[in-house]
Amino acid sequence: MKTVISASRRTDIPAFYLDWFIDKIKKGYVENNNPFNPTQVRHVSLSPDDVEWIVFWSRNYRYFLEKRNYFKDFNLFFHFTILPKTDLEKAGIAPSTALLQMKHLSDLYDANHIIWRYDPLVYWLENGERKSNHDIKKFERLCKEISGFGVKQCYMSFVQPYKKILNRIHHKFPHRNIINLQLQDKIIVLNEMSAISANYNIRLYSCSNNDLLASTVIKKGHCINGVLLNTLSGRKTISEAKAPSRPDCGCTKSIDIGNYTQHPCHFGCIYCYANPVWE
Repeated sequence: MKTVISASRRTDIPAFYLDWFIDKIKKGYVENNNPFNPTQVRHVSLSPDDVEWIVFWSRNYRYFLEKRNYFKDFNLFFHFTILPKTDLEKAGIAPSTALLQMKHLSDLYDANHIIWRYDPLVYWLENGERKSNHDIKKFERLCKEISGFGVKQCYMSFVQPYKKILNRIHHKFPHRNIINLQLQDKIIVLNEMSAISANYNIRLYSCSNNDLLASTVIKKGHCINGVLLNTLSGRKTISEAKAPSRPDCGCTKSIDIGNYTQHPCHFGCIYCYANPVWE
């Protein structure tokens, strides 16, 4: 079977490390460190003879769109995060700019090759008031625009309160307390989102967060989905075996080439489980 390269769950390669990736494409391989054992290094071929798909993850595809011809020998799939801007991110691009990029991607590669990521949703208490990066009116406006491109999948999740995330927020925003919503409250949010997205022919999927499957309005997400990718390419050349990267993950087999240490993400999303540059 051929390989699926994930670029990358661990950082934003299209926005910040695309030249590095292009250099590895030219060389035909990358030396990949195990994130849990950095001394363990794996030689990963990037030859088109060995790689069928590259799955990108990003908040900004400007540089990719300028240099996309370097990837013409591969099938490409795109995760595109577009969320309302808050001060929980150090940097970002305007939603209007992101939407123009998504339209360009859909024109070039077909909307079925794009997943819109509206995640994670973060809730916190500030001065006794509940706040969130989720804004239902902005969500509807995004649904309206994105549906016009033909994109039909929206992946969402609620932030996982990992200790490192809570420590970051406590350090940066000492007067904010992250709220892990009760399941019934999450279902209320999902029902409202689903009622809106359905009007625009967009289906909600849960990225991990299997507890959300208690709601009938959301489906289990598979961010890297070997069955879908084989269907899109019209040939069964990649593995469809499950290979979860964390609890509740629904992904199939891939090789992620990002590096938490060498590739910190400069968007600085304080809620990210990876390694954002946030100070």
